[in-house]
Amino acid sequence: MPTTPSINQSSISHDHTNNILFLNMKGMMTLNEYKEYFFNVLKTAKKLDCTSFIYDLSEFEYNSLQARTWKITVFLPQVFRELGADMIVGIVPPKNVMHRIGVEIAVKATNKMNYPYELSYFSDIERAKNWMYSKMK
Repeated sequence: MPTTPSINQSSISHDHTNNILFLNMKGMMTLNEYKEYFFNVLKTAKKLDCTSFIYDLSEFEYNSLQARTWKITVFLPQVFRELGADMIVGIVPPKNVMHRIGVEIAVKATNKMNYPYELSYFSDIERAKNWMYSKMK
């Protein structure tokens, strides 16, 4: 699984066999790093024609309200316009309860926008992978 360059401690890798992007977010990011990371995700997804994603947020430590707002109101509309397909998303949430709540709030807001995607939460990356592989059969 080759990876794109890391931003801070976070990386993006691709499973070529199943065409899944793995977003491994770690540590803390500034708002600009967060934006750069997600623009790299979109660029990579477009290049690979990929609409299946697994977010490993288990070691991600910070997701500001400003970052979540940007992702929901600016970035996600762009993603759905540019990728133009139903997406499958697995999330391994942050271990920190406050950060996990932030992710859940962002997902609830995204759900209200009626984007074409299926999302599930998992306790670990292996369960997320198994679920994703089962969706591809």
